[in-house]
Amino acid sequence: WYCQMCQKQCRDENGMKCHMTSESHLRNMKLFSQNAGSMMNNFSREFEKIYVDTLKRRHGTQRVNANNVYQEVIQDKHHVHMNATMWATLTHFVQYLGKKGLCVVDETERGWYVQYIERDPFLLKRREVAEKRAEAERLQEMRTLKRMEEQRIQAAKALDEAGNGNFMAAEASNID
Repeated sequence: WYCQMCQKQCRDENGMKCHMTSESHLRNMKLFSQNAGSMMNNFSREFEKIYVDTLKRRHGTQRVNANNVYQEVIQDKHHVHMNATMWATLTHFVQYLGKKGLCVVDETERGWYVQYIERDPFLLKRREVAEKRAEAERLQEMRTLKRMEEQRIQAAKALDEAGNGNFMAAEASNID
């Protein structure tokens, strides 16, 4: 039992009923009625920002259940409640995130899953540099292996030419 406009938590239905008849609540509701669209948009933006920040910080670009992220968001005592936003359900909100391109969204038999799409230019540049470095190392390794194979073939040819394939085995001796 929570009144988003007044940011007041009530203990039960009776407490909420009493709060809804209070002078401060009625005053806040009058303000809300005069500017409902703007306030709803503000609450919606704030909820979206908190949800996406939680998803980004705690889960990065991993695919996670949308409800699990929501449970993490509402652990904060002063979170924006979903009923104060333009979205009636978490499903509508998750679909909105997918349409907006903030997340990859998919529905399974276990519920909706979200995956944050990284857009930070610094992180993208750092990832690109790491990928280029890994590719360069892989190419260098390939060149080294190719060069070693060529040297092995040349050594085999030199041995064949030097002794026509017949060469004496050298014995190791102790040097005192």
